[in-house]
Amino acid sequence: MAIFLKTNLIAGFTKWKKRKPLNEQGNFLTRLGEMLENGFSISEAIDFYSRLDGRSRLVTENIVAELHNGVPIHEILFREHFDQNACIQIFFADKHGYMSEALIGAGDYLRKKARDRKTVVKLLQYPLILIIILFFVMILLKNLLLPQFNNLYQSMGYNSSRNIHFLIDFLKNTPIYVLLFTLFLLVCLLISHLYFRKKSPIEKAEWLSRIPIFQFYYKLYISQFLAREWSFLLRSGFSINEVLRHMKNQSFRPLLRDTAETVMNRLQLGEPFSVILSDVRFIEKEFTMVVKHGEKNGRMDHELLYYSQFSFVRMEEKLQKIFRSLQPAIFIVIGLMIVAVYISILYPMFQMIDAV
Repeated sequence: MAIFLKTNLIAGFTKWKKRKPLNEQGNFLTRLGEMLENGFSISEAIDFYSRLDGRSRLVTENIVAELHNGVPIHEILFREHFDQNACIQIFFADKHGYMSEALIGAGDYLRKKARDRKTVVKLLQYPLILIIILFFVMILLKNLLLPQFNNLYQSMGYNSSRNIHFLIDFLKNTPIYVLLFTLFLLVCLLISHLYFRKKSPIEKAEWLSRIPIFQFYYKLYISQFLAREWSFLLRSGFSINEVLRHMKNQSFRPLLRDTAETVMNRLQLGEPFSVILSDVRFIEKEFTMVVKHGEKNGRMDHELLYYSQFSFVRMEEKLQKIFRSLQPAIFIVIGLMIVAVYISILYPMFQMIDAV
């Protein structure tokens, strides 16, 4: 077990260390897409960018050399530890031909992802500092202040009420509760990791799509991604079977690969496409309805594109709403803890003063 954890930690740290910042990845892909729109080929754009910004850590001699040897751009970027979701968008673009749009879209996605991470860090930074300070205050309270107040109360013959006694005991043991809770979370994460290693990608996705609150984002993200990529592929003249075959042949997202294989097997048995999608638990029902409607009127590519744009805006609004409510919720918890500290110390003193 120890060897397993050590190996995974070393591998994860090495990968994290090699990974380029998301903002740099996003800017690189966006500029690449813009150069393609202006008539550059992929090879020319990469070569020009390396000359334009020779100090950039993203454009290496290895990338340029592999491009000249005919290695697909999505494979090169994956080896250079670019974001997997960006790589799979570029993989599909290699099939449907809308490479400039895909590169610009992937760049926008990565910059937005970097902004969201920065926003979460900003929101949590100050509250986390307060929580750490409060944690040490609780330790001082337990080891220094509360014992002295207890001696004072005993010398004056004061007996606190049951509620105050419970509150004081809770505050005294808060550091222990926090440590036990942290240990419990770590054990749960370890058990979950070991449990999910044995599950297939589809089983993992079905489990994640049942988690309250999180299921909304998970299902909407997958549906939005599929709608966007399918719309491009269908617009390029690919049939549903060809779209599924491309999904099956990619290696970036095992979930999409296994899902495509399952759907293709059921299509061969003669089941309607929309009916098969309705049985997939980790996509939105609206996505299935759009596909069903698009099958009838022959405009599935356009409708899927509109649905992906609508879903993206919907997901963005929901995330912003959570970001706005996250910090106040943490401050409320901190405020309640501070009030509890004051009550546990001052309330018995006021009661003693009233009794004199």
